[in-house]
Amino acid sequence: MSASSQRNGRVWFTSRKVHDDHIKHHHNHRMDNPSFGIDGTELIIVNSVGNGVGNGTVNGAANGVSYDAKRNTIKDPDKTVAVLGSGDYGRAISRRFVNSGYTVYIGSRDPNRSKLKFLVRQTGATLTSQEVALGAANVVIVAVGRDYYDYLPLSLLRGKLLIDVSNNTERRKGPHYRSNAEYLQGLVPEAKVVKGFNVLSAYALENGGIQGSKEVYLASDHMDAKTKVSDIVRMMGFHPVDWGSLQASRDIEDIPLLFMPSWKRPVAVVFGIFLFMWILALFSFQICYNWAKGDWHGEWKHIAMINFNRVIAITAIWTLSFCYLPGLIAAYIQLWRGTKYSRFPKWLDDWLKMRKQLGLLMLGLAGMHACISVAFLTPQTTEWVYEEPQKIRAQVLVDANTTLTETITLYNFEFNWRGELFLTMGAIATCLLVILGITSLPSVTATLSWKEFTFIQSKLGWVALIAAASHDIFLAWHFMFLYWGCFRTLPIGPQYALYPPFI
Repeated sequence: MSASSQRNGRVWFTSRKVHDDHIKHHHNHRMDNPSFGIDGTELIIVNSVGNGVGNGTVNGAANGVSYDAKRNTIKDPDKTVAVLGSGDYGRAISRRFVNSGYTVYIGSRDPNRSKLKFLVRQTGATLTSQEVALGAANVVIVAVGRDYYDYLPLSLLRGKLLIDVSNNTERRKGPHYRSNAEYLQGLVPEAKVVKGFNVLSAYALENGGIQGSKEVYLASDHMDAKTKVSDIVRMMGFHPVDWGSLQASRDIEDIPLLFMPSWKRPVAVVFGIFLFMWILALFSFQICYNWAKGDWHGEWKHIAMINFNRVIAITAIWTLSFCYLPGLIAAYIQLWRGTKYSRFPKWLDDWLKMRKQLGLLMLGLAGMHACISVAFLTPQTTEWVYEEPQKIRAQVLVDANTTLTETITLYNFEFNWRGELFLTMGAIATCLLVILGITSLPSVTATLSWKEFTFIQSKLGWVALIAAASHDIFLAWHFMFLYWGCFRTLPIGPQYALYPPFI
């Protein structure tokens, strides 16, 4: 067909070939809902500008498709996307596409709802029927749940590039299980299905900022389709990650359902240490103490704060030690085997992988210990880190006619040398731990070279461990080597706090 752009007439012909099935499709709709095909080669029916009818809008303006929108689509058909589904996620991803320079058609089974028109208008997309939206784009975002796949116009999805963004409500396993993307591919074998975008929330897309990772995992059996979707992902400001064939979509769909999988074991380890230390503290400071005095009414009030503060301090220093102990074990194993290329035992491999989580949990415990200690540290509670108090005898007035002579202790609020070193080492350890925690953030790690990262996490980490151990030693200097609690059967807290660091 020859190129002719006769705007004074009723018909504007394109220079591309018009497919018979497209003409038939428009004829069936009585030419009142014209739309573009996947290659932008259809006959477009418009009102003449010269006749003053409709200001150049397409017949069928009820669908909200303007002449200018049609013309822009012809200029760049590769940047036209159809979104099936007008829910929260469909509108959110439509807005993201529009902000990335795409022309977006949201296909709905009922595009005439006034409330829906208002919501879609805010995204910058065009609301239309599913049939018109599918005729306007080759790339289709399937933003409906799996239960609604059978109600889609499946015949119009043939030959399209379908991006499945759905998720499951629960993890499904079994030999006969198929992911949502695999199920969609089975319904439309002629289409090219790509799994993607399901790890991004509607909130993150709609508000512009990305809450968490920018990675978008992709899976498909069609390499060309996956490559095209990767380009789209980059245009939207994300990073595509190829997970392989469409079968990998089973794992991708499970990702939003996972709840902190890398944190379960570290939390269990730290909680186990805390529980063990709490039981020891209960025996040392409550049960044994009251048993020795024969009075079971004392010391129980200290469980809430003093015992808790002691226990989290010991748990923190043990956890910090367990961040560096597996590295030493791994080094000795490599020396014993004479090679660094053999695999570590599974228990050691799992231990090495949880060091970051252990370190962050330790940082939280150390922060709580520091906050409680600020309120708790007084000459009355930890008199051994302060200068010696003075004792005087004074007359105490009991009532108008009675006085008693009593010994009164005047506490000194100046630290002794142990107290100053105890606080200094604690402050150094806390500051270094904060630095370790900050540099473990992905955004900060990305700005560091490997040498800088290893220096902070390794060298400064060891300095923090030494400072924390010194903090403990100077605190309990009088009780560290010669004192045993609980009828001389159990070590006291500052003693067993140092067992892992000394290892």
